[in-house]
Amino acid sequence: MVIINSTKFDFLDIIEPVTTYTDGYLLSLNLGMPPQVFQVYLDTGSDLTWVPCGTNSSYQCLECGNEHSTSKPIPSFSPSQSSSNMKELCGSRFCVDIHSSDNSHDPCAAAGCAIPSFMSGLCARPCPPFSYTYGGGALVLGSLAKDIVTLHGSIFGIAILLDVPGFCFGCVGSSIREPIGIAGFGKGILSLPSQLGFLDKGFSHCFLGFRFARNPNFTSSLIMGDLALSAKDDVLFTPMLKSITNPNFYYIGLEGVSIGDGAAIAAPSLSSIDSEGNGGMIVDTGTTYTHLPDPFYTTILSSLASVIPYERSYDLEMRTGFDLCFKIPCTHTPCTQDELPLINFHFLGDVKLTLPKDSCYYAVTAPKNSVVVKCLLFQRMDDDDDDDNDVGGANNGPGAVLGSFQMQNVEVVYDMEAGRIGFQPKDCALHS
Repeated sequence: MVIINSTKFDFLDIIEPVTTYTDGYLLSLNLGMPPQVFQVYLDTGSDLTWVPCGTNSSYQCLECGNEHSTSKPIPSFSPSQSSSNMKELCGSRFCVDIHSSDNSHDPCAAAGCAIPSFMSGLCARPCPPFSYTYGGGALVLGSLAKDIVTLHGSIFGIAILLDVPGFCFGCVGSSIREPIGIAGFGKGILSLPSQLGFLDKGFSHCFLGFRFARNPNFTSSLIMGDLALSAKDDVLFTPMLKSITNPNFYYIGLEGVSIGDGAAIAAPSLSSIDSEGNGGMIVDTGTTYTHLPDPFYTTILSSLASVIPYERSYDLEMRTGFDLCFKIPCTHTPCTQDELPLINFHFLGDVKLTLPKDSCYYAVTAPKNSVVVKCLLFQRMDDDDDDDNDVGGANNGPGAVLGSFQMQNVEVVYDMEAGRIGFQPKDCALHS
């Protein structure tokens, strides 16, 4: 294994293993010297990479559920245990970005710098604490730090360990509904691929099915660099759209959705972005389920209900919050033989993505009396989804969201060089 400490190689690729979690996909993040290892969500809908900080008992996460209760301490980064850790300074571009400031002097002014020092760019005070918001009311509070991040790479097929110094990340002391950390993969300067220099090339991922959730023995690959874009003849590409109001999202245009062999249901508000920033669909691995707006979403539900030949399970719809659940005959596990219709997304550029059936419907019960209940795992786009960094809503934000559950067993290629995103359904367990 070769160790290098720079990403300034045209022939360098990063290849990181991705594991399936209960509601998303995780990367192992190795921070500091010696490295401290953290499992963090892979999120293309935000920019900041952050980890819990402090001692294992000092990190506070509100509304994080029983799984992340105080009886199960969350692994936390200890800056004092890393010989290479530094606080980010108030005058850095990352500090200005995290504080969303139009005036680059604001963070140093808030840090208490004297006018001569921050006007000259010589103020050595640390970046002031920040807050960073996500969809659904999630929030993190912390400070910016710099340290070495260690990644797995490849040069001409030779495996290497890559130590990248000066990687800027959030050292978070408390949060709401965000228990374990996030690797931001958006298009902003703070994002992990941006800091590593890969946003001028691209990256790809192929997510395993959720049946592998919590199984560390099965991984798929996140690839950054030329390797992510090579040999993609079978990938169908749709152009990326640009948003003035939300430039860091990965926007694509959804023209419609079809059920089985039926005609496509048009989605005129999702095929483009208007001058106020409304419309389009974002590709967001940090959102679990695909969100679609009304009345488009309601029309899809009605079309599905009219062609699915099974009895509705209204009880499970009430208990799970999903909009369509059906009682499916099942005589042999894993209950994959059914007459549930395929769902197709139609994107700009005459791209038709037929979603794997397991990416649309999920068995929410175990078989009982030769019956299993499966639900459609799509959700309605609500106005309160609107947010600064993640899922958008109806006001100056994305009109729809393609979530990670619908990306399982689909290779997704972010070709930043050509300004396009590609899709190819495949069994990611066989191509990892």
